[in-house]
Amino acid sequence: MDELLLHNATLIDGTGADPRPGTSVLVEKGLIRQIGSSESITPPRDGRVIDLNGLTLMPGLTDAHVHFGALGANAFAGSPGDDDSLAAYVIGVVENIELALQEGFTTVRDAGGLDPAFARAVEQGLIRGPRILPSGSHLSQTGGHGDRRDRYDERPIVSVPGILAAPVLVDGVDQVRLAARQQLRLGSTQVKVMASGGVMSPIDALESIQFTVEEMHAAVHEAEMAGKYVVAHCHTSPSINNALAAGVRSIEHGSILDEATANAILNQGAFMIPTLLVIETLAKWAEAGDIPHYGQMKLAQVRTQMPLSVELAASAGVLLGSGTDILGPGQTGRGEELALKARVIGPMKAIVSATTTNARLFRLEDSIGKVSEGMDADLIAISGDPISDISLLGNGKNIPLVIKGGQVVKESLQT
Repeated sequence: MDELLLHNATLIDGTGADPRPGTSVLVEKGLIRQIGSSESITPPRDGRVIDLNGLTLMPGLTDAHVHFGALGANAFAGSPGDDDSLAAYVIGVVENIELALQEGFTTVRDAGGLDPAFARAVEQGLIRGPRILPSGSHLSQTGGHGDRRDRYDERPIVSVPGILAAPVLVDGVDQVRLAARQQLRLGSTQVKVMASGGVMSPIDALESIQFTVEEMHAAVHEAEMAGKYVVAHCHTSPSINNALAAGVRSIEHGSILDEATANAILNQGAFMIPTLLVIETLAKWAEAGDIPHYGQMKLAQVRTQMPLSVELAASAGVLLGSGTDILGPGQTGRGEELALKARVIGPMKAIVSATTTNARLFRLEDSIGKVSEGMDADLIAISGDPISDISLLGNGKNIPLVIKGGQVVKESLQT
């Protein structure tokens, strides 16, 4: 199908502009060719017309912080559960990939733990899923957030190339440099480093500052030499400032932020990716007794502070992207992140964070993130108005039409 006309929609173009009712979009050979009033565009002679009857049409959503491969109890180690085979692990990862597309996410960035082989499988059409930008194995110092071993467990953490991308424990500039080069060799589109303690890691304190500036700069240098960049897990301002000093481009979480650090992120032109949804998910797990005590204590700190940090960053003018960080098998409800963020910055800005801002972060702003002529035809239709009720995006049932690269990959429109 070379031509597709999406007729009579209310268009939210992803740039923050006001919605445009009575709009049609013509798609040709995978690209958006024409946008205009529903009366001004001639239906294609040999193509297809989908009458949206006033449904909201938007760019495909994007997620800058996914963990499709985080399935088991030891999720951050990028491994299956204790009783799972590698075959079961692969099936679970594929399910997570497919679910994201069905919920309207057409491009995602893996934030560590997904082998780049899965991204290639999507490109080759072996898996139906969003465009994936993989980080491969994330880099952690010994005893850092990626070191999921118990205190007296000296066994190595092992990857299975092509299937499992477990954390790489590295100490010193030379080890970091080698590990970054290896992840780039395997197909990572960015390198992930752990620059602070984490909520769910058993040994480190949340406030711990991990990796030296020199160590992180080695990863940044190698990534930049390959035309790529570094993503850093950072919960606290001191860890963020270290990462910025090293040249890190993407700050993940930014949970406990002060004004000076917010301004430093802005001045460096870096991005911050809050992850509100995973905090609320972990809080529910904590209430059910499914999180160890050490995790509950650290979670309480982050849950209180992250919304305040989002507000502070937004007020400073920081480029706020959108990421979910959700974990486990059967990952659904990814769009709930936007509803949580909208409580702080409003629904339209939340949508922009998951469309044009993320596209800039991914360096794909010339092809995705907005509905504009010449862009890739990554589009979704929503049953309702997400500006007045952004919670609609948290349930895939409210997204009856998903188009990726001009191809209809989900269609459940009421006729």
